[in-house]
Amino acid sequence: MNRQAAIDVSDYRIETSDAYDFLSDHFSALFDRSSATAFQGPLWLEQFYKTIVPGAGATPIIVTIYLNGSQDPAVVIPLVRETHFGIQIIQPADLGVADYNAVIGSDENLEVLAKTPSFSKDLLKAIRPYDLILFRKQPPWVFDAAQLFSGAEKRPNISSSYEAVIGRDYDQWLNNVVSKNMRKGLRRKRNGFEKDYGELSFHELAEEKEIDEAFKLMRELRAARYEDDLFSRLEYFQFYRNVAVLGSQQGIASTFVGKFEDQIISVDFGLRQNDRFLFLLGGFSNNEEYQRYSLGLIGLCEKIRDETERGRTIFDFTIGDEDYKQSFRADRIPLTNVTATSGLVGRLAFSAYQSRGSLRGVLKKLMPKFN
Repeated sequence: MNRQAAIDVSDYRIETSDAYDFLSDHFSALFDRSSATAFQGPLWLEQFYKTIVPGAGATPIIVTIYLNGSQDPAVVIPLVRETHFGIQIIQPADLGVADYNAVIGSDENLEVLAKTPSFSKDLLKAIRPYDLILFRKQPPWVFDAAQLFSGAEKRPNISSSYEAVIGRDYDQWLNNVVSKNMRKGLRRKRNGFEKDYGELSFHELAEEKEIDEAFKLMRELRAARYEDDLFSRLEYFQFYRNVAVLGSQQGIASTFVGKFEDQIISVDFGLRQNDRFLFLLGGFSNNEEYQRYSLGLIGLCEKIRDETERGRTIFDFTIGDEDYKQSFRADRIPLTNVTATSGLVGRLAFSAYQSRGSLRGVLKKLMPKFN
C-alpha cells in the first residue's frame, strides 16, 4: 500500500492511498453513520477496487481525513484517476457501476470540514494531479460534495433516478397506486402463461452455484438485448457476481429468479440498504413464444412484493429514464454533478463534457464509462 501524508494542519489531516481496508469494523461503522448510498458500502467498495480497477487501467486514490489528531478517519472519499489522451480525470469509485456517488462520513463532521476555510483548497492539493474532477450522480439525500471541493460547480445530471414508495402493504400500494389497466394486464398475462405452459414460481437464490447459473444466463440475455453492455466484460461480470454471492451471505444483495419448471425465465439483482431496495440489473427470457407475456414486468412485480414482505418500504429503480418505471408510478429523483477543473485543458474537457453536440459524442466514445 502506497500511503502519503498529504496535508497535516492543526484541525485536520488529509492522507491519500492506493488501498484501504473497506471491510474493517471502523469503516463499517463510519458508513452506517453516513448518508452515503449502497454504492459506497464496505463490500461494494472492496470488490470495486479489487476486481474492476485493475482491469480498467485506473489509479485508485482513497482519501482519508482525520480530525483533531484522531487515528481513525472521520471521512473517506474513494476516488480513481483515469488518463484519456493526456487528460487526467478524477471521479468517484464508479467506472460505470455506481448509480449514486457520495462521500462517506457523518454530516456533522462533513459540515465542520466544509466550514473550515482552508480545507477545500487543501483537498484539491492532496489529490493532484488532475485536469478535471467529475463527481457525478449525486442524489439529494447525501452530503453535497460541492461544499468540499474549492471552486466546484454543481449542475443537473442529464438522467434522473426513480423510486416508488411502497409502504408496508404491497397489495394496498398495488391497488391504490398502480393503474387498473396495468394490474389487469399483468394478471391476464400471468394467467395466460400458466394456462399455456404451467405454473410460474419466484424466489431468492442463496447457493453460490445457483447464483452463478443465474448470472451467466443474465449475461447472455443482456448481451442479446444491449449493445456494449459493461456486464459482458469479464471484470464487470466478476464484480457483480462476487457482490451477489458475498452480499447474499450478508443479506445485503439479492438475486431473484422466476422459474417455469426448472427453466429460469427472469433474473433480477439488487442491493438492500435499510428500508430501501436498489434494483440494479435484470434480464428475462428472449424465447419468442414468451414475448407477449411481459415476463420481465411480472418478475419485477414479484420482486417488489418480496422486498416489501422483507421490510423494505422503498423500491429504488435507480438511474435511467426508461418508460417502464412510469408503469409503477415511480417518482423522479433529480441527480446532480459536481465538477472542478484545473487549467485550460480541464476547462476545455469540461466544456466538451457539458456540450450536447458532436463534442460530447466524441468524448463519450473516448471515455465510454462517462454518462
